[in-house]
Amino acid sequence: MKRAVLFFIPIVVIMFAFMQQEPIKKEQSISTAELAKKITDPKAVKPVIFNVGPVDQIKGAIKVGAVSTEEYFVKFKNEVAKVGKDKEVVVYCGCCSSQNCPNIRPAIKYLTDSGYKKAKVLDIPTGIKEDWVQKDYPVE
Repeated sequence: MKRAVLFFIPIVVIMFAFMQQEPIKKEQSISTAELAKKITDPKAVKPVIFNVGPVDQIKGAIKVGAVSTEEYFVKFKNEVAKVGKDKEVVVYCGCCSSQNCPNIRPAIKYLTDSGYKKAKVLDIPTGIKEDWVQKDYPVE
């Protein structure tokens, strides 16, 4: 019995913290169609894209890994430090919908807290496969 309680306590804490996350603001979002157009349009200014999850790689993205873990969050911060604060920066995960993802909120919070005025979250309603790969948007 004691083991069962010890097993479920961290799960309940994580679920509670997950439910308390701030929603992504509309001005912080970029649609998959808009990002795909920026990537494929030779005249468009390319944003810096960070893959902050364990999913398929969007063309040109910097793969960091799941920033919900300390190891990959540190890696993310080190990569972000190489980017000018005037650049458009897009983060995505795609392990699930953007509204439920445990990886994008720490990333977007860090970017905005660090002064990146053009920080965006890729709006993924379902998952990266359904909302990017199956639409034949560019992948590596």
